[in-house]
Amino acid sequence: MNIRNAARTVIVDKANKLIALIKVRDGEYYKIPGGGVDDGETEESAAIREAMEESGCGIEIIDKIGEQQFVDDNKIIHRSVCFLANKVGGLEDTNFDDWEQINKMKLIWVSFDEAIELFSKVKIDDNFASQINKRDFEYLWLKIL
Repeated sequence: MNIRNAARTVIVDKANKLIALIKVRDGEYYKIPGGGVDDGETEESAAIREAMEESGCGIEIIDKIGEQQFVDDNKIIHRSVCFLANKVGGLEDTNFDDWEQINKMKLIWVSFDEAIELFSKVKIDDNFASQINKRDFEYLWLKIL
């Protein structure tokens, strides 16, 4: 089986008490910023790069939240490590790739309570999207434990 390694980040804007989320397909589901670890890249450096690309902000990693994996319908193992991080500096434009743009990904900043509500209300039949939503929802819960 192929393995796709990724790094994700629960980004907290302490000043405004908000969390960065990615709204996918007009709210069909939600995810936290993150993506693939490139060759020669550490998980931490991938998390920092992906945070800048998807949230438009720099981050300071505070701690590792955890690791999870799931197998998609094509038998690819999606292994993710997730970090908790503080937003640092101002906001720049996001830089979503073609696939992310096709899936109408949009950055939103919401309160923790609103994030929990958005993730918990998702009802989706797409197995891959459902696994992503479930994984990232669990990372949010782990962040508060």
